[in-house]
Amino acid sequence: MEIIRIFCRKGENEKIRYAFYQTLFGPALIASTSKGICFLAFGEEEKTLPALKKQYPAAIVKNQSDAFQMLAQTWINGEASSDDALPLHIGGSAFQMAVWESLLDIPFGEFCTYRQIAVTIGKPKAWRAVASAIGKNPVAYLIPCHRVIRSDGRIGGYRWGIGFKQKMLEQEELRRKCSPDYGKSSEPKGQVAGILRFNITGTCLPVSSRRGGV
Repeated sequence: MEIIRIFCRKGENEKIRYAFYQTLFGPALIASTSKGICFLAFGEEEKTLPALKKQYPAAIVKNQSDAFQMLAQTWINGEASSDDALPLHIGGSAFQMAVWESLLDIPFGEFCTYRQIAVTIGKPKAWRAVASAIGKNPVAYLIPCHRVIRSDGRIGGYRWGIGFKQKMLEQEELRRKCSPDYGKSSEPKGQVAGILRFNITGTCLPVSSRRGGV
């Protein structure tokens, strides 16, 4: 996925459309601009719509579905093909954008820790700030912050609730095991240092001993 930056983080002069969709993980609000998905949150309207307006307080927000949103729904439900490109149009600080972009490098079914993300973006001591940036990710699931876990192997927190994160981890693990390539020895394609695999029991398994990690 390509990230297109909204330079005014409050969404000034942006026209944002949103609609509610059913997904594998329950109801979701998916919002978009004319350039791509700008917000995705799981939960009911009374929780997610105020969150959208808080994220982009200066934007013009309208209840209207569009093709970006429907494509996002297929991505969440595992129905999109590799040719279905989905641009993300989001705003954040330079540090936040670096963290969110690094999350896109974590391959499906593989995970890493907050410390490893910090190392990847060249800020090895800033893992707490990394955790904060991950917690402010405006596009749940598509920017896969759910794939970042604690160094002790526990799944850690999640903006939209631990239950959502656990379900996402379990669903991706099951889909990974159903893949024709499951069990084949291969290096991950992502650039994040120290990528891990995560099984349903909660154990972190290094993909390669050659890749270091904290």
